[in-house]
Amino acid sequence: MFKAARKAAGLSIEAAAFKLHIGSRTLINYENGHTLVPPEIVLKMAEVYGQPVLTAKYCADYCPIGQVYAYPLVDKDLATIVLGLLKEHNDVRLIRNRLLEIAADGLITEEEIPEFEAILNELLDLEQKIEELKLWASRLLPIATMIRRRKEKAAC
Repeated sequence: MFKAARKAAGLSIEAAAFKLHIGSRTLINYENGHTLVPPEIVLKMAEVYGQPVLTAKYCADYCPIGQVYAYPLVDKDLATIVLGLLKEHNDVRLIRNRLLEIAADGLITEEEIPEFEAILNELLDLEQKIEELKLWASRLLPIATMIRRRKEKAAC
């Protein structure tokens, strides 16, 4: 995946290593799977190679946390992603009031657990569609920059 991204960017091993501030042998070891690529290098590769999807692939395939929490990467067109997002948004809208009722007292009873679990699954479906849209958009927009700015704004 890393070698293909470098080649798609039209970079030699030497040029890519220079831009990544690592040695050529280190890059070769990363590309051949002999050494696990550190997350900060993957971020730099995504930037240098112009391949923001590298970070999502890395999280899903290599990172132990991402293997549990990241969604599988499915390459879809924008229309399919938006329709899926709107469908999931509508599903969540339909269950919103029940979530409010369950959460209003600050407790989830034994009887409410199955319904709460179903609601949570709907929310996770919506989250997945949002992630799909962010991943698609990252090919056009600097999503990482947008997310960083949003986090900085939230911290104020």
